[in-house]
Amino acid sequence: MLLLLFLAIAAVCIAVDVPLLKRGCRTRDLLVWGMLWIMGIGATVCFLYRIKVPSPLLLVMLIYKPVNSLFESWFY
Repeated sequence: MLLLLFLAIAAVCIAVDVPLLKRGCRTRDLLVWGMLWIMGIGATVCFLYRIKVPSPLLLVMLIYKPVNSLFESWFY
């Protein structure tokens, strides 16, 4: 029930926002706007259904460690 309420509120917000974005014909803005809405709805669904999602910090650490090792080998 709560999910349906959230989706209804999101649909109203989308109906208000899309015409404003289309008026300027900014395809990139519309794409970013859509991606943010999808990620927001996905995060809300994960929270409502208590789905365990790994921390985004793990991705940052996965990228940081090899890059840090590379620079360390270059400068030491």
